[in-house]
Amino acid sequence: LTAEPLTAMASDKTYFENGTWAPPFEEVDTKAAGMPADVATSSGCVRVFVAGAVTHVGKTSVCLGLLAALRNAGLKASELGYIKPATQCEAPDLLSKWCAAEGVEYVAGENAPLVFFSGFTRSFLAGEQGTSAQWLQKIQDKIASMSEGRRVLIIDGVGFPSVGSIVGVDNADVAKAAKATVLLVCKSGVGSAIDSFSLNSSYFLAKGVPVLGALFNLGETEGFYSWEKCQESIGAWFTQQSRRERFYGVVPKVAQLDGLREKISETDEEALENMAKMNAEHFGKHVDIDGIFADAAADPWCRTGAAPRLGTGLAALPKGGPKVAASGSAPATKSFQPLSREQVTSAAKKEGAKGGG
Repeated sequence: LTAEPLTAMASDKTYFENGTWAPPFEEVDTKAAGMPADVATSSGCVRVFVAGAVTHVGKTSVCLGLLAALRNAGLKASELGYIKPATQCEAPDLLSKWCAAEGVEYVAGENAPLVFFSGFTRSFLAGEQGTSAQWLQKIQDKIASMSEGRRVLIIDGVGFPSVGSIVGVDNADVAKAAKATVLLVCKSGVGSAIDSFSLNSSYFLAKGVPVLGALFNLGETEGFYSWEKCQESIGAWFTQQSRRERFYGVVPKVAQLDGLREKISETDEEALENMAKMNAEHFGKHVDIDGIFADAAADPWCRTGAAPRLGTGLAALPKGGPKVAASGSAPATKSFQPLSREQVTSAAKKEGAKGGG
């Protein structure tokens, strides 16, 4: 990560804070402090919600790249955490292998607070799985617990933004309950890429969830739509629009990593370790990781309101945070006992269900 100062969020832009429009960041006497003026942070845990514009866009690979960069920059494994609060997939992935090797807490798959297993949504609609508020509370409690004492928590979304809306627990609802600002991962391109970013960022903003910006994944390595050409066009659009959200880069495809998720179980540990390293190094070459964390640390949802400290990129990250404050989206609820997974999936299979949800 670089040590160069980064431009702060534009001072003339308003900002979402706790679901309502808020003024820009307060002014700080940085000259007197003798520090760069680009970021003001809190002492809390920085929480970044990685959301995909579409399914299979590489969200989990992005999470691996972010966490690996933090480890390489000197953060302890105990200062980092990863959680996928709601999931449809319980298969092992490259990130789970990396976290196990590094000692970073990893919560996903069958251990996720909410699993959209086969038959779950119909069971929910039948009143057999509790309420949306209860599931959001469960998610919020787990994220709050993981945030304690950590400097960074990476929260992985599921599918595209509205996944989970049928049970009132979509990606925006989860991000809001976690008080985590959103990093969008979109597919590379030009017109379609920007259209996708505009549509999906609007979904989060409409629900009062701040969006840091986006990175664009799976760029072509050559031709008219090569990642370099797309990066130039995407960057030009963000500049011309003078958007508050930032553009963090375009990541080209890597042939060796293509289709890896389906091969995890049959790939030996040493090969997986090398692939994780390859993923992290490749990601770091193409993404403004320092900018992502500087902007996340400056986000109102990652600040406690005390006199802010200043820093750049990783220097702006807090030293370990208190419990996540309640967002208001998931009020305290009584414990509930949903109908068991075995009962629901068994009934669903008898009716012909083939997948999760």
